[in-house]
Amino acid sequence: MDIDFYKISQTYFQGTITDEDEKLLSRFLQENEQNRAQFQQWEAEWRDASRKQASDKTSDAWKQMMEAQKTKGKKETSEVALTVEKDTFSKKRYWYYAAAAVALLLIGSALWLFLPKGTQEPFFAQTAPHEQQTVTLPDGTQVTLNGGSKLTCAKDFGKRDRNITFEGEGVFDVQKDAKKPFVIQVGDYNVTVLGTQFNLSAYQQDEAYTLALMEGSVKIKYKQDSVMVKPDEQVRFDRESATFAKEPVQAADADAWTEGRLAFENIPLRDLTRKLERIYDVRISIADDQIANEQVYISISTEESFGDVCAALEALLPIFIQEQNGIYTIANQ
Repeated sequence: MDIDFYKISQTYFQGTITDEDEKLLSRFLQENEQNRAQFQQWEAEWRDASRKQASDKTSDAWKQMMEAQKTKGKKETSEVALTVEKDTFSKKRYWYYAAAAVALLLIGSALWLFLPKGTQEPFFAQTAPHEQQTVTLPDGTQVTLNGGSKLTCAKDFGKRDRNITFEGEGVFDVQKDAKKPFVIQVGDYNVTVLGTQFNLSAYQQDEAYTLALMEGSVKIKYKQDSVMVKPDEQVRFDRESATFAKEPVQAADADAWTEGRLAFENIPLRDLTRKLERIYDVRISIADDQIANEQVYISISTEESFGDVCAALEALLPIFIQEQNGIYTIANQ
């Protein structure tokens, strides 16, 4: 019987794929480059359609709030706005995300703009472990922060330079300014950009930092070493060895977490477990390095239980997962 990989891929993008189909899709992607190229084309088409739905949904919600403001007064408008904001966090519905971005953008802007002019303190934004927030910096740069992230910049940001410090994970949409490069200080290394969009994951407890580029170009520097990154490339900076490793990726998947899912075409199991620990607030141990370096193709809805994720991993890889004293151990079968 012929397998409809197009249909299976659609469930993968939506985060509703079954364990068995995910195993079939993983094998399909590993067969050859042609299959991977076809998969990437399907994903691009799906994302374009989702953005169109997001735009339409946001427009309708905005019109609804404006109409309510005209006809029902401020009290009723607040009630409508609260309803729309609640809907935007339905993670199963990707097209609601654009409306959420609009609401959070207003909140993020207010953090800066409501401070009295001339007395602005350093800009500071921080998210709780399971919180997401979008903020707008004074130069118009937008940053969507994942859980457990922190961003800081000086009170004169944008006047002499555009330097910030960052920890955690964020999607950056940097405004162009050829005279003032946007510089992100992350621990001992920095990311320099003029105007671009990328996902940066830099949690202090992780063994490596990663940057996946959607558009533009960036330069990552550590002491005397540096590397340039192009669209659809990811750089992994190993903190222990202080080395860079660059590989091609479908960078559009890098910000899938903003849609309530994790999507990886080629991630080491050790890196994936660190992300799962943060999402599900669990402790995971890997029995040996050979398993830790296994490459994983997987799509996870963040609404799935950790038990469901463990079952999916056991279906994809020759492993089994056991829990003892609150620690989940991954071992060879």
